[in-house]
Amino acid sequence: MKTLLPVIAICPRGLEQVVANELVSLSHHIKPQLKKGGVFFIASATDVCMLNLWARTPTRFLIQLIRTQVKSARELFNCSKKINWKEWFLPKRTIKVDVNGRGFPKDVSLRYASLVVKDAICDSFRDDCGTRPSIDTNSPDIRVWVNFDNNLVTISIDSTGQPLYKRGWRADDFIAPLKENLAASLIKLTGWDKKAPIIDPMCGSGTFIIEAAGIAANLPANFILSKKRAFAYQLFANSSPFSDVDIGEILMDAEKAWKTPTDNSFTFPTFLGFDVLKDNVVTAKKNAAIALPSYVADKIFWDVKPLYSLTRPNFDSGLILTNPPYGKRMGSLTLTKELMVNLSSILKTKFTGWTFWLLTPEKNIVSKIKLRASEKIIVKNGDIDCFWVRFNIFEGSKFRKGKKDANIGQSKSS
Repeated sequence: MKTLLPVIAICPRGLEQVVANELVSLSHHIKPQLKKGGVFFIASATDVCMLNLWARTPTRFLIQLIRTQVKSARELFNCSKKINWKEWFLPKRTIKVDVNGRGFPKDVSLRYASLVVKDAICDSFRDDCGTRPSIDTNSPDIRVWVNFDNNLVTISIDSTGQPLYKRGWRADDFIAPLKENLAASLIKLTGWDKKAPIIDPMCGSGTFIIEAAGIAANLPANFILSKKRAFAYQLFANSSPFSDVDIGEILMDAEKAWKTPTDNSFTFPTFLGFDVLKDNVVTAKKNAAIALPSYVADKIFWDVKPLYSLTRPNFDSGLILTNPPYGKRMGSLTLTKELMVNLSSILKTKFTGWTFWLLTPEKNIVSKIKLRASEKIIVKNGDIDCFWVRFNIFEGSKFRKGKKDANIGQSKSS
């Protein structure tokens, strides 16, 4: 009988339901419980390995090792040392302890909690093995996560390693990229049917388009045939529940999905990515060529195009998704008035019947774009509070002063 593990899928705040829905779609027996900034569920080690490879929306998967009340640093040390660490990894592995949460015991700070748990782990290995693991705060083999919630402490071990939004396909460093798992979550929030065309008129490095294409092709989110990524669970000890997992079979399923066009390959959605900067379009093309099989990447149309020259393709309806530049690229968190005026005019005159989704940190975006927002979803883009705003473009769409619209916004460049 396979060991069942308590798992938490970490995700950006506000996207817990999106993550829960994806987990169930990938493994039907999962019964998700929504938490703040994560989704809790019970699963086997095989499930965890599969989800690390396929899931698009979480940031990482943590295995909970202990969950208990602590009222002092001494109690935190004792409960940490009680964990059978050698079951999970060997002392030759480097470690890092991360701490977050709120409601710490009076004699425990965030930094001190990390030192206490680290000391407990090292003492445990000294007692059991006569040696201790080394600390590596930059690129550890094993990451231990400590979360406080008003004296309730949860200590977990990370099965993922590098966060899942680092898919491994970015060809170049890019100013303020939209994290891949956030982009995938926002796409899922639109209710897209995987058939309607998608345009990103300010595509940046191509994140929205690339994630949407991967979703349409039913590809594993964290698998690239040419550069297979490593996960932290591959460094666990042979005594861990992960030792019995047939990782080769899981990888074989992912490789098959990568190499085999889906049933909708002849009716694949139309994807159009535009940007005013040629360098951005070149980068987006490079990223797509790495992130996607050629039979998918070749179906994306990229072009250098200023916003004012945006034209409607030959479809009655579709989605326009974009994350306009701001901040370092624009000089402030405010979108320029010219950009909003141009965008508003183009949408109302050329895209009747389409749906426009905008990610922005702007609280006054509705009044600037002169359209009524039909849906506004608060999300976190890193540490920035943003809004994912929906506008339905009807004939004669205009701003109606009788309706009061609260603004919404989101962050940087795709």
